[in-house]
Parts: sequence; C-alpha cells; structure tokens
Amino acid sequence: MNKANYSERLAPAGLIFLGLMGRESPLVPPTLAALAPGYPPESGAWPRAVVGTDVPDFIAIANAGWFEISLRGGLVVDDREFLVAVEISEGDWWWAHVKLAECWDMMGAGSAAALGTGFGVPDFAMLSLAGDVIVCGTAGGDMIGAVVVNKFHDLTGLRELADWKAGWPGTPQQERHAARRWLESIDH
Repeated sequence: MNKANYSERLAPAGLIFLGLMGRESPLVPPTLAALAPGYPPESGAWPRAVVGTDVPDFIAIANAGWFEISLRGGLVVDDREFLVAVEISEGDWWWAHVKLAECWDMMGAGSAAALGTGFGVPDFAMLSLAGDVIVCGTAGGDMIGAVVVNKFHDLTGLRELADWKAGWPGTPQQERHAARRWLESIDH
C-alpha cells in the first residue's frame, strides 16, 4: 500500500500519515500491543475511559476519554505524534508514524475507516514514539472506550507470549523477527 492510501485511510480519524516505521525498529509488534491490556498490572487494572453506547453523545464522550488518557498516559505529547498499527498486507501489521490533526474522531469516523470494525466500534493499537506507552481502543457489549498500558516491558505474561510468537513456526515471519527484536531490546 502506498503513502496516499495510508493518508486516505487514516484521515477520517484525524491522523496525518507521516510514514511507516522501519521494520528493523525494535518496537513491540502491533499484535502484541493489542493484547497488552489483557495482562493487568499488580495494582489490578489499567487506566481506562469507557462509556455506554446508550449514553447520548457517546462518541464525543469516548473521544474525550481517549484524548484524556492518551495525554495523561504519555501517548500524546507536545508534538502530537505517535504510532498507530496499520495492516501492511493481509495479516501483516506494523506501525505508522502519525500526527494528530486539530480535528479528529478516533471513535466514530476513525473506527469506521481504519481504526475499528465500524462507526463507534473501535479496535486499534497505538504506541508512543518512545515505545513505552500503548493505548488500545476497545468495544464490547454496550461499552466503548480506550485503555492505556505503560511499563508493559515488565509484564511477564506479555514477554512470554512474545517469546512464544518469536519461536512458533505458525507466526508470520515478519512478526517472529519483530518479537525477537523487541525482546532483545528490552533485555539489554
């Protein structure tokens, strides 16, 4: 997929496509980042912002919640640049470097276009430029929202899953290599 296609796909969310990250970057693979909220910290739960879909203006409230936890969690910083998982080819996900535009809509138009499975059904993984904060969009039952995961490098279960993915022959080759690079980078 070319730059124009990524720009077009991400524009409804209010994300300005700046380029794909190099595949050699030792970043957590997007498939692992998307699973990180399933590995809770010792304190019990990751910070999240959720809203019921039966609430009037739930998209606006969910968008505000995403922005608030993204700011507090460290995904969105002064330059408003971060990474978002995009599908490079069938089943092959990697990180796109994006900038948040002045007007944006992650939970509505963005979820319908590229960040979910429909309007108001977010399903995305985002990563800070430093590679240390994940924000995932979630939808389930009658709720939508986002969750922030930090210090995920220390999550034993996630590291074990990365190790398994790096060694399992059924994992796509690019993902196996990415998992191995990420593990090596956090072990140093």
